[in-house]
Amino acid sequence: MKRFLMLLASMFCSSSSASEGTLCLTFDDRYFENWEKMIPLFKKYDARVTFFVFQQLDDKSIASMKALQSAGHTIGLHGQNHLRASDYLQQHGPMTYLKNEIMPQLEICRKNGIKIRAFAYPFSQRSSETDKELFTVFDFLRTNCTDVKKKEMKLAEADGCFVKKVGRKQLFYGFPASGNFNMEEVKTAIKRAAEDNAVLVFYAHDITENQVPSHHISISQLEELLKYAKSLKISICGLNEL
Repeated sequence: MKRFLMLLASMFCSSSSASEGTLCLTFDDRYFENWEKMIPLFKKYDARVTFFVFQQLDDKSIASMKALQSAGHTIGLHGQNHLRASDYLQQHGPMTYLKNEIMPQLEICRKNGIKIRAFAYPFSQRSSETDKELFTVFDFLRTNCTDVKKKEMKLAEADGCFVKKVGRKQLFYGFPASGNFNMEEVKTAIKRAAEDNAVLVFYAHDITENQVPSHHISISQLEELLKYAKSLKISICGLNEL
């Protein structure tokens, strides 16, 4: 009997620790109305995503952030004034940057029970110095993939975009899943993330009905990604869940 119970425990641990990769979809700025409309679609595919919010937070935006968080999604920050972090920090220093760009949003979120662990760089402008300062406040930072992916390189070949072990403090290099992006290139990368048991991050902005400008993603494009990831049994979750 004891040996049987030990076998069951071993099987449970193996299955619970097993993973088939993680897809993190992130959306920037403050398209709250359309984001909230997508809650049923995300629920359909058991997907949780991350919304990075910028500008001053008023009662209306706080209500939307709470609704998205209640639906299981991650809320992150994108800067009070959407400043280029490296430029501003060089000109004014780290303390002024944190005081003016980060703390106003963060303090409001804390007062309203919105859990914040992640920050997305405006314009993806960053440096090792900005990383160091922001990691004093956040666990996860997101920039774009240009530092680790050459222009002619396929996403699935860009090793730096695939995080196999998430650190206590982690910088993610996101890829733009927006506009007329190459769906097959993105799917191939998602497949690699599943096979490598790695975290792969994408970003867009608004989610719209029709074909979209370069920074946004259409509902049909989004659902195609969700459906494909679901077929691979890859986890689709927000950054707070990592």
